[in-house]
Amino acid sequence: MTGSADSEVGNSGGTTVTGLPRRWALRRGTMGMMLQEQKLQDWVARLAANEDYADHPLMQEFRALANDHMKLMRQLTKIAKISDRMQTDTRQMARTLHAASQTDPLTDLPNRRQMIERLESELCSISRNGSGFALIMLDIDHFKDVNDAFGHAAGDHVLVETAGLLRRNLRLHDLCARWGGEEFLILLPGSDQIQAETVAEKLRQLIAHHPFVHQDSSITVTLSLGVASYRQGQTADACIQAADDALYIAKRAGRNRWAAAA
Repeated sequence: MTGSADSEVGNSGGTTVTGLPRRWALRRGTMGMMLQEQKLQDWVARLAANEDYADHPLMQEFRALANDHMKLMRQLTKIAKISDRMQTDTRQMARTLHAASQTDPLTDLPNRRQMIERLESELCSISRNGSGFALIMLDIDHFKDVNDAFGHAAGDHVLVETAGLLRRNLRLHDLCARWGGEEFLILLPGSDQIQAETVAEKLRQLIAHHPFVHQDSSITVTLSLGVASYRQGQTADACIQAADDALYIAKRAGRNRWAAAA
């Protein structure tokens, strides 16, 4: 058999063959392996169709080697497919775990971790473009009484329904997170103190007039809310603390109301 391992197939139609392709390098991914296997099959077929090579003494040995090579290629393709599936599953698992790490399992709201990350992002944005934001810290009034009177299942129902009402009555770019227990924290990007106070009153009235019902029991729910707008130079912790301080002002004033940060 003439030709060398570095010579090319001279005719794309397959009528003239001068030797082996320059290399049989595996391409990345299963599709590349399948294409390479097909390329080898086509090349062997062209050799067999060429009179100069069909009856060559080494042709049978070449076919055997080619068949062995294709068997190995199929095995590699199977391994590559398994690897591809494992990588896809791993990526999906990573996305699922990331979402779970940033979501409250009961209310499906963002959790404290996600809120802090978003708040830090807002602070970075302020340093670039000088915008602002406001926070509303809110708490369900006398929530322990709900659990004591109606049971923890009723308490969970109130939390879930409250979370849904809050989320549906905010802007798409606002963020409402379950802060812990019966507390929620709302981030209002681009809002000032007056705008945030308007939102707080809207939410207070919404919850106070909403009919909470669990297993035929009517449950009265009200909110206390603390409103604080960003002040230049504040850290994330300072912003949250200001909203929390305002919340306790509202509680001490009798609940079912909002208060502004001092």
